[in-house]
Amino acid sequence: MNPSAAHTQAGSGYEPGGRSPSRRATTGLTFIEVLLATLIAGTMLVAATSALTGTVQARQIMADRPVTAFSLAREIHSASQVLPRATGDGVPATIGSEVVTLDDLDGATFSPPISSRLAQIAGSIGWSQEVHLEHVDLASPGTLAADATSASTLLRLTVTVRQAAAVVGTYIWWLNP
Repeated sequence: MNPSAAHTQAGSGYEPGGRSPSRRATTGLTFIEVLLATLIAGTMLVAATSALTGTVQARQIMADRPVTAFSLAREIHSASQVLPRATGDGVPATIGSEVVTLDDLDGATFSPPISSRLAQIAGSIGWSQEVHLEHVDLASPGTLAADATSASTLLRLTVTVRQAAAVVGTYIWWLNP
């Protein structure tokens, strides 16, 4: 073996097996690698915190505005969508079978509540639905319409849901007459 070749191999960082040791194994992580790892960990922490916050807010909304009350109000709204718009006898219904036209809902109170198919909802004892229909002026929805048959009117459907005597929710929808 040539002495100068042995000196070259020894000085070039080769190990006896002919392999070069990794610089990373001797120096650790670079600043860029630490920065990227911190960025990824921070992003994951922010995402987890946002998800947890969203869950807590959704729970508070459901606790403040119970799903049951909205569901009962929605049943009346669904029924109002399919009822004929003809003028009824002017007497508010007290049970679902008395509802023939949309006008029968005005002033009605259903206890126990009714479904969109106008049948009593089993298991909802203690709940009630109060329904009001108002003809309002299309140009000024806060004003009652002088002529309910005018083409420039809307119907405002208001459903108040109670559990026992306490109002749990009041919901409003706009209907075409």
